[in-house]
Amino acid sequence: MFGAPAPGRDPARALPSREDALPRAADLARHMSALLGLPVHLRLTDNRATLVSYRRLSDGVRLRLHHLFLDAPDSVVRALALYVAGDTAAREVLESFSHAHQGQVRRERRPGAPLRTRGRCFDLKAVHARLDAAYFDGRVHGVEVGWARRPGRRTRRTIHLGGYDARLREVRVHPALDRPTVPAFVVDYLVFHALLHADLAATDAGPDAHDAAGRCAAEHPPAFLAREAAFPLREAAWRWLLENLSSLRRG
Repeated sequence: MFGAPAPGRDPARALPSREDALPRAADLARHMSALLGLPVHLRLTDNRATLVSYRRLSDGVRLRLHHLFLDAPDSVVRALALYVAGDTAAREVLESFSHAHQGQVRRERRPGAPLRTRGRCFDLKAVHARLDAAYFDGRVHGVEVGWARRPGRRTRRTIHLGGYDARLREVRVHPALDRPTVPAFVVDYLVFHALLHADLAATDAGPDAHDAAGRCAAEHPPAFLAREAAFPLREAAWRWLLENLSSLRRG
């Protein structure tokens, strides 16, 4: 689970050493136990898909936690305890913290390896070209658009359906959307949304529109929302995504 970074890996995203992580994990487990009033059996992970998972046991809670939470402030640890106790509203605090520290989670694809654009149902290269011509006057032709790697087959609590990576100038779409039951306008909307981030990053919004890991800012500025309104089926796409989110999480 622990060790030195692999060759070529960014040290900023390396796992902590065992000697460093074990006492910190023990302290975190004790803090969580005090907040919950029951024993917490904590195991650190480097799981990219699931940052927090837990199971209630007869003698407490078994908690699997991404190592980035070793650096969490007290407010996030308290939110974590609330989440384990069943307060789903605390999830927003955890997601905000993990988003801000996404560089410790994400693994960049191998340099030089092109994104896969053709899926079983949708060709993202064709979607990209059509949207670029219709909405961006060819300005985002240099952004790569493709399918993200397929995660392990498990039901996920959350799912990142698509987004723009400013460091790699890439748009990646979750492969759960590459199925015949997904309307084409939903895929169009997700790619349009990500390309809009790319276009604004190169023009109006500037570097502050993204965090240190290259992920789009959590809040959309007024300029973004005004231009997003130009997509004619935006509301219909959002409704479909909300109504089908559970099935998408199941993969």
